[in-house]
Amino acid sequence: MLKQIFDFIRGLSILICFYVLSLFIVKAFHIMLPPAILGLVLFAAALAIGIIKEEWIADVSNFLIKNMAMFIVPFMGGLIVYKSLLIKNLFVILFVIFITTTLLIIITGLFVDYGLRLMRKFKHE
Repeated sequence: MLKQIFDFIRGLSILICFYVLSLFIVKAFHIMLPPAILGLVLFAAALAIGIIKEEWIADVSNFLIKNMAMFIVPFMGGLIVYKSLLIKNLFVILFVIFITTTLLIIITGLFVDYGLRLMRKFKHE
């Protein structure tokens, strides 16, 4: 039981450290990127390189994934405060969502097509 608590605290501490590090980097270098995104990139790089072992964060990751809905509820509650603004700009919001989704699908398709052509090219050589 004590080991599980220690593992959970260690994993949570690692995640918090990456967030704080990314916050510091964003503020120090005036990077126009959300700290959470930068922290995620740094964290993924540290995992890929092997600086952090998957076992260290497994417990806290499983907990966060299982309780993900709990973290979305305050966000949705916050949207209710801006209900009139959302209704007023509903057409623009839906238009942007439609355009960005369409562009994302097209760009992803083109990227995959290009990647498949590259794979075939290297396979034949």
